[in-house]
Amino acid sequence: MFDKKPASPAAGRVILTYGRSLMALVIARSLAQRGVEVIGCDDVDLTVLSFSKHVQETFTVAPWRTAPEQFLDDLEAAVRDYAPRDGRPYVLMPVFAEAELIARHRDRFEPTVKLAVPEWKSIDLVHPKHHLARLVEQAGLPAPRSWIIDSDDALARIAPERDYPLIVKPSTGEGGRGVSIAASPDAAITQARELGFNPPPLLQQFAPGQDYCVAVLARQGRLTAMMAYRNLTTFPRKAGAGAMRETVDAEPFRAATEQLLSATAWTGLAELDFRWAGGPADAPQLIEVNPRFWAGIFHSIQTAVDFPWLLYLQTIGKPLDDVGQPNIGARTKTPGVWLLAAIEEIAASAPRSAAAGQAWRALRDRLTAGQWADLRRDLGQASGVQSLGEITARLRAALAEGRQAPSELSADDDPLVGLGALFVLSSLVKHGRLPDELTYEAGADAGPGGVRTRRSRRPTIGVTMPDHGETPAWLALKVAVWLAGGRAVRLTARAPRDPRTIDGLIFGGGSDVYPLSFEGQPKPGYRYDLARGDMEASWVLAARRHDLPVLGVCRGAQMLNVLAGGALHMDLAAFEGANLKPTAWQKLTARRAVAVRRTSRFGQIVGRGRLMVNVIHQQAIDQLGVGLTVAARQDNGVIQAIEDRSRRFWIGVQFHPELLIYRPVHRRLFKALVEAARRRRAERSAVAPDPRGGG
Repeated sequence: MFDKKPASPAAGRVILTYGRSLMALVIARSLAQRGVEVIGCDDVDLTVLSFSKHVQETFTVAPWRTAPEQFLDDLEAAVRDYAPRDGRPYVLMPVFAEAELIARHRDRFEPTVKLAVPEWKSIDLVHPKHHLARLVEQAGLPAPRSWIIDSDDALARIAPERDYPLIVKPSTGEGGRGVSIAASPDAAITQARELGFNPPPLLQQFAPGQDYCVAVLARQGRLTAMMAYRNLTTFPRKAGAGAMRETVDAEPFRAATEQLLSATAWTGLAELDFRWAGGPADAPQLIEVNPRFWAGIFHSIQTAVDFPWLLYLQTIGKPLDDVGQPNIGARTKTPGVWLLAAIEEIAASAPRSAAAGQAWRALRDRLTAGQWADLRRDLGQASGVQSLGEITARLRAALAEGRQAPSELSADDDPLVGLGALFVLSSLVKHGRLPDELTYEAGADAGPGGVRTRRSRRPTIGVTMPDHGETPAWLALKVAVWLAGGRAVRLTARAPRDPRTIDGLIFGGGSDVYPLSFEGQPKPGYRYDLARGDMEASWVLAARRHDLPVLGVCRGAQMLNVLAGGALHMDLAAFEGANLKPTAWQKLTARRAVAVRRTSRFGQIVGRGRLMVNVIHQQAIDQLGVGLTVAARQDNGVIQAIEDRSRRFWIGVQFHPELLIYRPVHRRLFKALVEAARRRRAERSAVAPDPRGGG
């Protein structure tokens, strides 16, 4: 399903929230492959979207759970900053539970941007869950009977009169958090009291059958797209996240779904949870409505219903493309989690002693924490009456089945998102639990006492790049800036920015500088990026005007020289030891010594007279521009660093320090840039309000 698609005339710009999630990655991929420019945001850095080739840029906002007003302020300011100036469609597409907060404050964003989220009056009918319970009764929807418990007196009156077992569930929280089964009135009273009465919990009849998820898109209460799936396995096994999913026929759920959408005049996406016993005489029972994207969005798209793209088209007022027919029986997996679920399923199905059961639980806990070293020994202890050979055979079968099922990280050639997916692994290792988008744990973002304070804003470092390509180079610079304490944003010819929102600049590497800009001769057949050259020339002027700290890297250093009136060596073949075709390994390692002028600003930053650098360039600085001096030179005479001592921070390096950040000496260069940017930001903030609108 994730094949490359032709660019659409409806292509525009979309901002996605909750950039840490695999859901956001899937949505970004769906849109970007249709030519839509995607920008991501979250309240943390280095998310999955930060590393995806499908995302042009990311930014940070305050955490919506603990600082909702600041979140809205930050997002509103970003919506203004990123608004296209060429009339392209512009959409804000919330991904996770922050969608409800954004919908409630729709007037803060429209008409600057179109919101791809249902109307608040519709959401309020189904969320929190006690609102849905009222709607079920009023509209006659097929659902288990529920009793809203708004006080301890009501609980004491209602609980003894009901038949058991009953489901005790909170009004807020997703994915089964806080839901329990009560076998008696005393158990129901105890469990409901633990949830509290603000908002009121529910007592709900137990609905037999299996859980089903129904994904829908609607316009003004009319269904426009629909598919259904079930979780074959979950982790944890009881009330856990889907680990292996399978598409099922959606027709048994159509009548109830259309009835709900009509009763709420729904426009937008939703995910409906049903319980169904599966018989022809059994009516599916509506359990819950989620007014946003769902954890199984990848599965929905993989089975031929591209909900993000359909939602985008509907939001901008375009007719929907072919909606697609779900591939019944298709399966997908959640990266990494499916194997843990398979192990737990084997444990649950095996007859064993109490000691073996305890060993299985210990094994699961160790694997969840990332402790894989003694897997064979642990399997032996947990096997109970099963033989180790039988367990191994079942694990092999589970592995074979899982390998055939696609996942969010195997759908296309986007290898660096694995770095962002470490968010999932690190949550398992550090906290012993999956992140929010898999477990839907309310408050998972909170710190001690459930309170999380916003980090102080990092200086914003603009990085000049081409409109397309150079993704690994951009991500390497982004990581280097982040490690130094800054926040990198991508500057391209198609994405101009207000210089007042930039605290420092990096002129990045890439294609050759246009030779006619320094009286050279263009290479026959070579495609020069003239738009980027013009963009970088304007940023040099802006940096001088606003006194911004500047670092040029490879091509960037050459641009600083050319724009100061200097010239370049277009061919380094005459220089001894010139490396015109470096290997991938050479790009990541220090291979050549350069002599550093210790009295230069560059020399003071690196703190040494000799430096090992990577030499992977094919051009270099020849004649120096006005005001520039040499700060480092290779033994063969090639200039490796230049600077302008009359400026606050104006350094160019011919090598690529972003590929050498595993060495502290190269991290110092980015640290010095970020600190200079921090000082400049403080100076400007003392004179005038920050146009970014944040605190």
